[in-house]
Amino acid sequence: MTIINRSIFILGLGISGMSLAKKLNFRSIYCWDDNSEIRGLAKKQRINIKEPNLKNLRHTDFLVLSSGINHESKSPHNAVVIAKSLKIPIISDIELIHLLGLKNYLIGITGTNGKSSTTKFITDSLRHKNFLNAQACGNIGIPFTELRIKKNSVLVIECSSFQLSKINNLRFDIAILLNISSDHIDWHMSLNNYINSKEKVFKNQTLSDHAIICIDDKNCNNIANQFKKKYKSKLIKISVKKKLNDGIYLKESYNYITIFNSINSKSIKISKKSINIPLTKANLQNFLATYTVNFILKQNINLFVESLKNIEVLDHRMEYIGKYKNICFYNDSKSTNVNSSISAIESYENIFWILGGRKKVGGLSGIEKNLNNILKSFAYGESGEEFKEFLNKCGINSIYKESLEEIIFKAVELALQEKQKVNIIFSPCASSFDQFKNFEDRGNFFKKTVKKSVKIEK
Repeated sequence: MTIINRSIFILGLGISGMSLAKKLNFRSIYCWDDNSEIRGLAKKQRINIKEPNLKNLRHTDFLVLSSGINHESKSPHNAVVIAKSLKIPIISDIELIHLLGLKNYLIGITGTNGKSSTTKFITDSLRHKNFLNAQACGNIGIPFTELRIKKNSVLVIECSSFQLSKINNLRFDIAILLNISSDHIDWHMSLNNYINSKEKVFKNQTLSDHAIICIDDKNCNNIANQFKKKYKSKLIKISVKKKLNDGIYLKESYNYITIFNSINSKSIKISKKSINIPLTKANLQNFLATYTVNFILKQNINLFVESLKNIEVLDHRMEYIGKYKNICFYNDSKSTNVNSSISAIESYENIFWILGGRKKVGGLSGIEKNLNNILKSFAYGESGEEFKEFLNKCGINSIYKESLEEIIFKAVELALQEKQKVNIIFSPCASSFDQFKNFEDRGNFFKKTVKKSVKIEK
């Protein structure tokens, strides 16, 4: 079923919703946002605004929800209640790729952490020397409707659990699951629901498709072990922690990374100097997934290695800001949960760790065994005092200040008193919503404040 001559109702006019409304500019498209200011902006752009009541939804064929609107909550939006009563399919923006009849090769990437970086790494590597016309879109912040999609375009799509929870018929040629840890439980209501949403990336795959699962956490390993009973595609297991006789794994030494491919019985040794990204544990996983996609697509290995020079990290993902005297600064504002911050603080030594914000379910629980590289911690914000007490009990000297600016100044002051190199890492391990609009706003504030406090050298 395609959407030509169908009636569509878009609920939520954020970046994706507004882009869709402009793209699908045929008569039977109606939109709504609960924010009156956004509705006003939409009207100025000649977007049809209608209230989502029974009368206006009765003849709707598809309800497209903004990814943040939960259609499975105990008290869903009234439009969701009406749509369910009328048996109207509820979908996310990425389902429109299928409904619009696009025939492009699709690579879907999901996981609790590393989705955006892996999406970028894969896109950059496939673009190298025009190997493929790859374009990144989805939850990375670029709606597919903003792209100029050609017939030969490969769409590399970052998929959130919110988007995947509304998947009906969308099929990925390559589907990637990086990791699963507790996150967004308040939205999904249980870890099982969250896991089920992530698994939907494999839902419609066929025998000719490929699935990539990193088995380095318990949840993903369980999915991989049950995979053949539930899905049809060809599974490739990957790992950065263990040797695999039936997959692809990676080993790290001081100067090199070696990838062992048990599928074709080959290995490649790559100098770390040729990789233009911080080799955190998370980035090793992202990097291995990128190699595996290139292997599936039969990219020349030498060209793949060459492409690594052009791969760069995204802002706010262990982003190196610069140094001042004995201090190096890293902005990891995107890290909003324990597993993501563990990757950051296990990748460097002599760390002054800045953290805080609005805590997620569980707080810092689970990080106790991963604090060996922390010299001092600096907590701020809504969860700051709780984080300080938790870390003090773990034997980490911890300081609290109310604002991020205050805690940055204090960390710099004390780091300059050290007689050794210090890595100041801002990896909040919490959401940004106590003091900032989003993680980007928070990360930009961190960078601005650091540059205000010292004269940064690159």
